[in-house]
Amino acid sequence: MFYCDREADIIEVNPAFLKLYGYRREEVIGRNPRILRSDHTLPELYKRMWEGIADPVRGFWRGPIVNKAKDGREIPMLLSITAIRDTEGAEGIIGFMAVGMDMTEQLSLKTRVAQSEALANIGEMAAVVAHEIRNPLGSVVIAANQLATDSVAPEDKGMVMKLLRSESKRLTDVLAGFLAYARPPSLRLARADLNALVTEVLGIAQSNRELMRHTRVSVSLDPSLKSCAMDSDQVRQVVWNIMVNALQAMDGYGKLTVTTGREPGWVFFRVRDTGPGIPEPVLREILKPFFTTKQQGTGLGLATADRIVKAHGGVIGVESRPGEGAVFTVRLPETEA
Repeated sequence: MFYCDREADIIEVNPAFLKLYGYRREEVIGRNPRILRSDHTLPELYKRMWEGIADPVRGFWRGPIVNKAKDGREIPMLLSITAIRDTEGAEGIIGFMAVGMDMTEQLSLKTRVAQSEALANIGEMAAVVAHEIRNPLGSVVIAANQLATDSVAPEDKGMVMKLLRSESKRLTDVLAGFLAYARPPSLRLARADLNALVTEVLGIAQSNRELMRHTRVSVSLDPSLKSCAMDSDQVRQVVWNIMVNALQAMDGYGKLTVTTGREPGWVFFRVRDTGPGIPEPVLREILKPFFTTKQQGTGLGLATADRIVKAHGGVIGVESRPGEGAVFTVRLPETEA
């Protein structure tokens, strides 16, 4: 703890302050708390700090900050500073009281927990990779051996070649899904038209007869949408993953409704299906990596979409009731590049 006068010069500190920062009491009394400033703390933070303290209603600031000890050590702190007043208004401030907590141990624990979670995810990913690759890889090996040893009857060669191509594609898709999720989203922001992007992806989906089958499509695009900052390639992947998820849920029958629009501060696109819906326990897990209700699949399509949207500062909302289909809404910040 330390206390300052109206000029923000230190008038008293407690023993914990001296122990943490390595100063003697006479070295800090009468000096400005700027002696604690770290080069890694931006001036904007101090500007917001003073605005909060000087505010006659709020009168305090609280937040994380990095301070510097006498020996140059950088110390992450949770700091709270309160203005002491004898009358209302900024002119009534007679001093300041600051209380800080050293967050070094907490942040170290947080890092260790994050590392443990990362290792657990790697283990889970390895198990899913092994499961998803084992069967198609085995089929590829068998088919290749049959063709290499010429042990396939002439009338069966076409079927074996088809199996080889389909299982090779399945392997490629599985590995592409893992790479897309494992690669941290590095955004290349530029102005893009969300309506045009959604239209493009929908056109690709509609050209896939196996995916669409007898599905009916309804589209409503908001003409007032302006182009905004996004990584077009990655958002295109998000739209595709969510559309494919909806189409697979309906198994080729039902109605797919695609809309775009605006909300205060956001642009959004929404995909609604008339599939079986999502049970509540599944709804809570559906955006998590490796979670899937399908017999085949890595459970990374929606998880990858969620990572990309969060990297943009957006959010994915999911609503559903069993028997009533599902609605996925992707909201992205309405910002300019």
